[in-house]
Amino acid sequence: MTGLKSAFAKAWGHPHRDRYLWGALYVGCTAYFFLRYIRHPAGAVLYRDAAQCLWDQKVLQVCDWIFTYNPTFAFIMLPSIAIPMWLMLAVWFAITVACAIWCCRLCERLVVTTFQGEWSDRDRELLRLFGILISLKFILAVFENQGFDLLVLPAVLIGILALAQGRDVLSGVSLAAATALKVTPLLFLPYLIFKRRFVAAAVFAAALILFCFLPDMFFHPQGGVHGYFLAWVHDVAIAGLTENPAAAPHPFWNGANPLNLSLRGALALALDGTSYASDFKTWLRVLQLAFVAVIGAMLLASRKKDLIAIDGAILIIAILMLSPMSSRDHFVSLILPYYLIVAGVMRAQRAAFIGVAILVLSFWFTGIPREIVPHAYSEFVKMHSDSVYATLLLLVYLGMMIRSPKSWGISQAAPAQIVQQIPEREPLHATTSS
Repeated sequence: MTGLKSAFAKAWGHPHRDRYLWGALYVGCTAYFFLRYIRHPAGAVLYRDAAQCLWDQKVLQVCDWIFTYNPTFAFIMLPSIAIPMWLMLAVWFAITVACAIWCCRLCERLVVTTFQGEWSDRDRELLRLFGILISLKFILAVFENQGFDLLVLPAVLIGILALAQGRDVLSGVSLAAATALKVTPLLFLPYLIFKRRFVAAAVFAAALILFCFLPDMFFHPQGGVHGYFLAWVHDVAIAGLTENPAAAPHPFWNGANPLNLSLRGALALALDGTSYASDFKTWLRVLQLAFVAVIGAMLLASRKKDLIAIDGAILIIAILMLSPMSSRDHFVSLILPYYLIVAGVMRAQRAAFIGVAILVLSFWFTGIPREIVPHAYSEFVKMHSDSVYATLLLLVYLGMMIRSPKSWGISQAAPAQIVQQIPEREPLHATTSS
């Protein structure tokens, strides 16, 4: 055993270690692309078809009724219809890999600016190792579904980091861009008002309106009653928020769906086949209001402590839980909460075992690939919404850090002071090669 540890330490301390790791990543990504990714087109086909509908000026909800995202996303996918499918998949894969690395770098940056003291190279390596390991299942889920969550997440993380640095304009624009692509980050708008960051909130609102109406500035749906954005609001957004599946061309959130990992999905599974199912909407609102009250209490407790990164992690969890539909790949945004809790365990002066227990439980219920556990266990976890409960557990440790930030060495400096604490060698637009 001693010889094994010595060999590992020697290999890890090799002067060309980073070069070998990047090479292994390149080989792994190339193998995955040719053996799986390009052979099973999934989300990329959906996005390309929606872009074609937009280019042909057809009504999106009729032309491609499965596409339920904001038309702005179809707009930015317009270049994909001009290139062969294999090239589109290659470009999409490269963008997803780059965004995955970028997200990890941004989360590390947020951790370093949140927790006081020096972070040695060894500490950073441990942070990356465990943060990525716990998040790996959700990262792979994005690749499996060819989702665009890793395209949206950097915009959210940049918005949170810019807010912590006091760069309100950049924060507002970045969060607006994320919301225009995927509507759920809209939850950050009331948060900005709550934090009295009115400049960021105003920029957020103005930029969001501009981004959302971009498709309507260039195209108009032939035969449509409304423009692209207003039609989406009427047929998708409002129908989902009001629990009115009859008004939606594709009520993707409706019913007891074990793949829906939001509060709605968990409640639907719990009440399915019971006498309470007839009052589902009432129970759903009660559950959502209770959850909002808990989130509100946590944000209220952190309001005067300038815990922007922790607030951002809480809002990310709230987005996942309050959304009408949260799939497994959507949970890739838990990278930030995982990084913060791993850092909290590393820096904790007390109660580190609670963080370890929460991370272990979260990984057990959400992080173990289905291919290496018994099928019966995987089905049990899926049908009982254990991923939802494992995610809610993260709020316990985040709440503990809010209550006593000094016990974790968490910085409570004002935004201007946080900017001065950030090492110059890590710019906000850190490249994936750094």
